[in-house]
Amino acid sequence: MPVNTLASDWNREQGSPVFRARFRAAKDAEPALSRFADAAALVRFMRRPAGSAEKDAVLCALLGWAKREPAGARLVLETIRPGLLNMAGRLLSDTRDADELWAIIVAALWEGIRAYPLPRRRRRVAANLLLDAMHRTLVALGRESEWRSMWVGFDRKTPAPEAVEGDVDGLLDGAVRACAISADEAEVICASRIDGVPLADLARSAGVSYNTMKLRRQRAERRLLLFLGYRPVPRGQQNRPLSLARVTGTGSHGPVG
Repeated sequence: MPVNTLASDWNREQGSPVFRARFRAAKDAEPALSRFADAAALVRFMRRPAGSAEKDAVLCALLGWAKREPAGARLVLETIRPGLLNMAGRLLSDTRDADELWAIIVAALWEGIRAYPLPRRRRRVAANLLLDAMHRTLVALGRESEWRSMWVGFDRKTPAPEAVEGDVDGLLDGAVRACAISADEAEVICASRIDGVPLADLARSAGVSYNTMKLRRQRAERRLLLFLGYRPVPRGQQNRPLSLARVTGTGSHGPVG
């Protein structure tokens, strides 16, 4: 499914009487979905600033539906499409065959949606789906070493990549336990880089200026990168991760969820 067809495919899907009927049935079965008039309202909610717990509850309900029906998986894919585009941008810059890579990325994400382990991964669900998709994509491309380099840290007590399974909570919780960053800093990084909350909104909530919040995030991200194993290099060299967004493959807006 090439990138330029994702939006048109969704517009066609959500307008289908069959899809609308299935969404109504899912609403009746899942209390977390009952407040949404239709799928479009749900997508709008998932792309607006909101508490991560609220968004996780909605995504978990959708993933339960996705295990039973492809329609549920298609709605999950649409809710995290902005994050998918950001994540794919990094990988697409390294290849000439964009259509083939897009097919691999979307297939990896679809597989992760249909097989997501709900009982044990109910937090930061959108971020986990996207990180899992990146992992599967890099493995399919024979670039497993690139994925593993993202998880290298100085703290030998941090779980190995196989243990954290690409779980962003595992990464950030490990950094907080190691005192590389504070819990508040972890929340700012996750909210702005992964959940897509504008940094200006976070600054207003904290009662500080935008520049102050930006500086706090920059300092926290530098410490997080050190924790992940990326040593500082001179400013003149630009071939290094500049933020958690590049480490995880997401962009400045990040996925919803």
